[in-house]
Amino acid sequence: MSNIRIVFLGGQDESFKNMVAVEIDRDIFVVGAGCRLPDKNKHGIDYIIPKYDYLLLNKDRVRAYIITDGNDPLFGALPFMIDKIPAPIVCTDVTRIFMFTFCEHNNINPSHYEFKIVNPSDDITIAGHLIRLFSTCSNMANSFGVCFDTDQGNIIFALNYVIDNNMTKCFVTDIQKMGLIADKETLVFLADSINAERPGYSNPMYKLRTVVRESVKDVKGRIFAAVESADVYNIVDIIQICSKCHRRIVLYDTATSDLVYRLIRAGVINVPKETFIPAEDINRYPANEIVVLITGFKNRLLHKVSLLAKGLHDNKIISLVESDTFVLGNHYSNDIEIDYFDAMDELYRANVDVVSVRKNGLIKMHPSTEDIKTMLTIFRPKFYVPVSGYLVCLLANANIAVNMGIGLNHSNVLLVDNGMVLNCQNGVCSYSSEKVLTGDVMVDGRDVSNFSEQIIEERRQISDDGVVVFGTVVSRSKGEIVGGIDVQTRGLFYAKNSDALIRDMTTVFTKIVSEAIKNPGFAVKSIQDEVKNVVLNLIRRSTLKTPLILVAIEEID
Repeated sequence: MSNIRIVFLGGQDESFKNMVAVEIDRDIFVVGAGCRLPDKNKHGIDYIIPKYDYLLLNKDRVRAYIITDGNDPLFGALPFMIDKIPAPIVCTDVTRIFMFTFCEHNNINPSHYEFKIVNPSDDITIAGHLIRLFSTCSNMANSFGVCFDTDQGNIIFALNYVIDNNMTKCFVTDIQKMGLIADKETLVFLADSINAERPGYSNPMYKLRTVVRESVKDVKGRIFAAVESADVYNIVDIIQICSKCHRRIVLYDTATSDLVYRLIRAGVINVPKETFIPAEDINRYPANEIVVLITGFKNRLLHKVSLLAKGLHDNKIISLVESDTFVLGNHYSNDIEIDYFDAMDELYRANVDVVSVRKNGLIKMHPSTEDIKTMLTIFRPKFYVPVSGYLVCLLANANIAVNMGIGLNHSNVLLVDNGMVLNCQNGVCSYSSEKVLTGDVMVDGRDVSNFSEQIIEERRQISDDGVVVFGTVVSRSKGEIVGGIDVQTRGLFYAKNSDALIRDMTTVFTKIVSEAIKNPGFAVKSIQDEVKNVVLNLIRRSTLKTPLILVAIEEID
């Protein structure tokens, strides 16, 4: 039988940043290679991706990246690691669209990536291994689950899915294909846990259609609808509702227009072309026939909304008036809380009618309790592994499985953490004693670095309390200062209040350096440390701030 290992590199006991490696004999398949956004304390960091040292050490064995949908928690790490670990990317055309958009935002050229474009329920063979896909319904069009057909049984992944059979062909839960796959024994099933604590089905709590339909039916003025770019399900739903109600849709900006027309070309959106009108024609139609669609990624969408409400946006053709209704269909989450309420405040100041979705009124499209039970009933695995989510979510998912009465218990429901490895031998999955190096890798612009906590703390200091820079030139042979004393501050205080403190800091700096360099064996590092300690105490007493202090001392001999 094949030697199978499942290595967990990201997504466990954390939010997003999913990455799991499936090893079948010598071949490695990477399911997901995602990122997450940093919290507000990670100054200057754009993304956080999984540490991929294990894949780097085994890059000659990586056969493919399998990206199940176009959300960046499942592909956002790829542009920052694929040049070091090249392999084909298995995904749908829609996922490729979002990956290219992500690369555009980050000034990355993806033209050399090798894509293997699939349909959501295809069967494919890579490196001699049969991989069976099955279409799932998620916020992203054409998402799919993955089944590795092995001689020990099926290894199945189901991420970002809900049970919903009422949408278009691009959002179908392919029960028939799942049933065909389930004809063979499922060795291990790995399933999403993010909404596992929530009872019932996720359907219909992720849908904006109720809010939009009421607005379209009752509102006499224009409607503005703001939706996250990755929420393709609701974007398509809004466009279809508007088309049926004979509303004309104005695409707010170039980014929104590019996204919608790419989805049209991919066959995801199918409405009459006269549904869309250019922004220049917005005043040629009655107000009650106009819907303005605004899309954007996460906090970028909220930033667009704030600028529009304040009248500081670039497109002056479209401006808010008091008769407008604004539907803010953004998912409320802790990482964008400040931006969310800033946008809401600006909309209320603009005196438009604001329709927002309360915190629990719009959930993300991840399986709730009954969705998970449905999948488990279909596949009836020998072993079950909850994945993707904080520990409380993983435990809730595990408890659902144990309490179903389908043969799953505490011996075959396996909880895992990042860095853990499962061995599958002779149809039995068990924990390995091996531990793989995992962690966070910070992305700053296009650069990927192992930023230390010291660097992050220094950035926090600069952001909160500013920076003070000291500089001079000294002669070791003469034992004296031979260059001017320079003291610069940024973000510490207003210039009109700075003169006295800068004089004091300059005096302290000059005294410490002058006394220290009289000894021919002086150490620059010792001088720098003393200056930092003394000056920091001085600043604290005067301003109650703790800025970052940098000391540059150059020697000429």
